[in-house]
Amino acid sequence: MNKIAAISMLIIANLLAHAAKGPAVFSEAMISAAERSNYERTSTFAEVIAVLDALQQSSDHIHRETLLTSLEGKTVPLLVLANPPISTPEQARESGKLVVYIQANIHGGEVEGKEASLIAMRDILFGDKRHLLEKQIIIFVPVYNSDGNDQMTADSRPSQEMSPLMAGQRTAHGYDLNRDGMVIDTIETAALYENIIQRWDPDLLVDLHTTNGTWHGYALTYAPSYHTAGDPGPSDYTADIMLPAIQSAVKAKFDLDFSWYGGFDYRDWPPTEFRTYHHAPRYLTNNMGLRNRMAILSETFAHDRFYKRVHAANVFVEEILEYSNAHAEEIRQTNNQADARLIRQIEENAGNYQNGVQFEMVALDEPLDLLSYKYIPYTAADGSRQFVRSSEIVEIEGVLNYNAFEPIKSATVPMAYAFPAQFAALAAKLRQHGIVVEILHENRKFEGEVFAIDQIGKQGFVQNSHRNSLLQGVFENGSKEFLTGDYYVAMNNRLANLIFYLLEPESDDGLAYWNFFDEYLQQELENSGTVEYPVFKVFN
Repeated sequence: MNKIAAISMLIIANLLAHAAKGPAVFSEAMISAAERSNYERTSTFAEVIAVLDALQQSSDHIHRETLLTSLEGKTVPLLVLANPPISTPEQARESGKLVVYIQANIHGGEVEGKEASLIAMRDILFGDKRHLLEKQIIIFVPVYNSDGNDQMTADSRPSQEMSPLMAGQRTAHGYDLNRDGMVIDTIETAALYENIIQRWDPDLLVDLHTTNGTWHGYALTYAPSYHTAGDPGPSDYTADIMLPAIQSAVKAKFDLDFSWYGGFDYRDWPPTEFRTYHHAPRYLTNNMGLRNRMAILSETFAHDRFYKRVHAANVFVEEILEYSNAHAEEIRQTNNQADARLIRQIEENAGNYQNGVQFEMVALDEPLDLLSYKYIPYTAADGSRQFVRSSEIVEIEGVLNYNAFEPIKSATVPMAYAFPAQFAALAAKLRQHGIVVEILHENRKFEGEVFAIDQIGKQGFVQNSHRNSLLQGVFENGSKEFLTGDYYVAMNNRLANLIFYLLEPESDDGLAYWNFFDEYLQQELENSGTVEYPVFKVFN
């Protein structure tokens, strides 16, 4: 080979190598309805499925399962992306890789995460994000609320900035699926726990939303899983290490401002306080904290144009995955350490320490420099003080960041709970959460606590068809005999904090709060001034 030929071949090789690193060319079927419509509309469920079909037909690195069949008959898919490919949770565990679960569209009108998930999947399988499968397995559910997604109207998102003109409904047949994490009233939540949380045991959950609340100046806001009664390790790692790193990366790469999720009262301008959302584990991200797993809530903003919201959601998803891929072992160790710490605490100290059952929001030590649209006060014709929002974004320094929770009521953590055989429905509900419920094979007498109820208070509002109950009474020490066939729930496992929050009578988001015992308790109270809560706390 002469010198010119050798140089020519080298040039060709370099060009081919450069071309291989260049932008991918996708098939038309892989392009979403939002992209093809220039972001004038969002994808129907069928259009999402068509994109997923195209991705699956062209890649061996995508495994597809059914999350559930919706009430309207839609087969809702979950997609498992892995390289090398896998098809079972056992293979995932054997791989030693991190498992990340990303869900979108739990509120049918909040469509940005759905579109961003399709783009992320395409980038990971065929684009410039293929390396994200090196140390992790990624599970996607792009359309969690499939029925709500397709109930599109022009008024479902009235405060949304123009496109898409048509969007789905927030609820699924009247239920807010992101308030169902404890009582599990819906088939969607039941399927999530059975087919993803228990089956695949993700180390990190990412829940993609869009808010039409406070107009502050960020492209996207986020929150960790608020651990409350859970082990603080996974939540603190997410809040203090992972999210700040992602925030910095997004700013450096895309010049987008991301920050804490929350809101303020513009009528007290300029704001001095910024507050996050409720701590309760009815929210799925918070529920993960009781399972010693990490979770991230993502909220894009309705006041941005649709294409900007999708871009922000996509950037967030892919930067989360960049971080989790680079820190997979660190994330896994943090979760595992929380598991071990909790089991050790139960085995060594059950009956001798307390955990929170009701909480209040408190400010972090470090205040927040808040980006917000500026509000201008004026005097209305009736003499009242009103505000109009300007187009200017300003930074307000030193705002108190109410982004943590402290207990205002606590209860002793037992070594186990026991309850009579007549409460088989309670045993079934706990098992839906993945909790092991044993059946006693002989009569046993336990020492511990019983809660004597003298009144059932009621919330003044209805949520998800429930008028929630607030039990009032006192704990009393004592012993109780349980019979063969009764139920026993041991606490020496990693779900102990979830068991505690579900079964404590005064829990602000437990099963008693969600009316699970109302019929029994009200009937007993009619016959007597007090009634024993049917779940006994076992100390020894």
